[in-house]
Amino acid sequence: MGKQSRKSFKPRMNPLGSSVTAGVQEGINEQQMTLQPDQVLPVVEKLSSPDATERGWAAACISNLVMSNDANLKLLLSKGVVAGLIKLLSDDTREVVEEALGTLRNLCAVDSNVCQEYFSKDILTPLSNMLPQISQIIDLVLSNAPLADTADHDRRSSIWDVAENFICIIWGLSEASDKYIKAVNRLNIVTFLISFLSAADQCPTRVVVAAGQCLTTLTDDNKDIYIEFQSHPEYIQMLLNILTKFDNPDKLLVRVLACAILMNVREVVQLSGSWDDERDALGELNKTVMPILISSLDFDIQNAAQETKQIIDSGNVTKHDESIDITPKPKQPLTKGDLYIQQVEDRLTTLQLSLELLADICLQDDTEEDGWEDAGENMEEDQDAEDMTDNLNEDNVDEYLRDAENLGQNTSTAVDEAVVRSNPVLSNFTFKIFPKLLSLSTPTTLSFPMDATFCPGVTQGLTLTHQRALECLNNFLLAMNEVPSKFWFKEHLADAQKTWSWLFSTANAIGSAPESEDRNQILEAIVGCLWALGRGLGENIPLEPTHVPSLCGAYKATNNESMQVKIVGCLGSIAVRQGDVNTNKDIGVFIMDVLSNIGSHKTQPDVAVEALNFIFDVYSDCAFDYDFPVYVQGKFNNQLKQILPAVKAMVKSTDRRKNFDLRNRCDEALMNLVAFIKYKASEKRA
Repeated sequence: MGKQSRKSFKPRMNPLGSSVTAGVQEGINEQQMTLQPDQVLPVVEKLSSPDATERGWAAACISNLVMSNDANLKLLLSKGVVAGLIKLLSDDTREVVEEALGTLRNLCAVDSNVCQEYFSKDILTPLSNMLPQISQIIDLVLSNAPLADTADHDRRSSIWDVAENFICIIWGLSEASDKYIKAVNRLNIVTFLISFLSAADQCPTRVVVAAGQCLTTLTDDNKDIYIEFQSHPEYIQMLLNILTKFDNPDKLLVRVLACAILMNVREVVQLSGSWDDERDALGELNKTVMPILISSLDFDIQNAAQETKQIIDSGNVTKHDESIDITPKPKQPLTKGDLYIQQVEDRLTTLQLSLELLADICLQDDTEEDGWEDAGENMEEDQDAEDMTDNLNEDNVDEYLRDAENLGQNTSTAVDEAVVRSNPVLSNFTFKIFPKLLSLSTPTTLSFPMDATFCPGVTQGLTLTHQRALECLNNFLLAMNEVPSKFWFKEHLADAQKTWSWLFSTANAIGSAPESEDRNQILEAIVGCLWALGRGLGENIPLEPTHVPSLCGAYKATNNESMQVKIVGCLGSIAVRQGDVNTNKDIGVFIMDVLSNIGSHKTQPDVAVEALNFIFDVYSDCAFDYDFPVYVQGKFNNQLKQILPAVKAMVKSTDRRKNFDLRNRCDEALMNLVAFIKYKASEKRA
């Protein structure tokens, strides 16, 4: 079904922090600000001017332009500004270096794809040269060393901006590719980043946050970095201290980031005397971070959205110059409205990370392998699979199934209900987190505004928060499904049923919003939750007449295979209920139509596999009250025989080397299909 897990790259509303784009997101008229090539070329040429003032001026102009709109960004990138800016990182003039660094930070904030060009143009070499210089100046500031001269004063005055820009570029590279992370590892960057967290009470919070965000990315599934933490146990202790040291609201994100880093390096975290027992150590870590993560969810997004809307409507935000003049202008002071909006964006960032971490906690005992590691390594096995596809029939299917069953032995472990019940994580999720997930998933007045430019920073933050909350809910429901008795759904039946109805009403509300990628991702997350909830509720699903037509309509309205898979799975949970033959028939006919489109490729392999699994599960027993009136009288078995050649062709066309896991599932579905057709025919004769 697919639990939601954190990945090395996370689509954030603004990967490098809200302060980057504060003051440029609202009120820009794209037509007036779009430049022509002949206007841009003189600016680009000035990057290599012999006059340092002109070089700095050009870098500042480019910074303004890349933030204005996509057309200017593409135009500037086509003129080779990245190479020019990277060259300026080695400039002899400090002010030029700092302007170039800030522009490069802004550039990867608005377009993460430029990180590929950064890497190919060797940005890490000048950055590695800057690293010791930045560290030295920060040490002077923190130790309050006497000023040497005016130049020393100037370097110290700008050092926090320099450090933040430097860190954010490293973070952008680390988010973009695992290959870049390996290169970043060689910079000895961990000690540098840890230093900001160690001095969190002396450094500006924005810089500490940038360091924490960068370190969170670098420690996510990065074995090379784990060695650093093993060699420096004081790093772990410092992070643990942060959890208890800072309780003021402006350091909340710092505390949550410390939780994230600790969870990423949990293999090397020693919290108790029972370190030899990995489960105990993990439980100790969960007990340590859970109170912080739960308290961080206490934020009223409905009120925040309403207040933000009122502030913008009142005009209490900075107005922006819409002229075509590209000359850099002094920054306007932020209004109270600007500051409030920035605080909302920062708070939403904290929510998103906390929700990711809580979703992770639901996954911690999941040892499922994706099979990718062995893909394509055994040519003989590949040929055996092809032979099976060609030769499979009703006479030999039982032998193939026995072989497959033997291969699959010991790949799953039973979940101990007593262990689950005694785990404090369950109680926290049930009574403290679950209600928050529903409120954080509920759309606000700014989640899907008709005017997408009204307050894009807050809107993107809200939609991503909704998505993260739903993904966390999905993981929790899946974890509760893994307990054989599914006791949670029985003991909290009213809550589970209310959630089912709430999910449908929320989907209907979001479905009426303007088409967007964010909207579609949230709708898919909702269907995923319905699937997991349906499996747990079973016969107790509070089905309403509009639910099945809504799901079938959503299937037809999307080309997203992942969404279609979830819809088919959700329909399976509904169809298997007894006492509702008509609903089963409606769904069964719909699924057979999905399967009939395998040959035309309208139904993709992963959707076809889920649809076949639907048939095997829903019509597995002639004793079901719907089996005869739907499966038998609907001649489903004959229809399955007719689509069998198309399924075989689909399996053969699925490349094992490119899609190892999918091909395995296709092979299994094909074997089960042949066996199922044979079984249902014999069942009918009996």
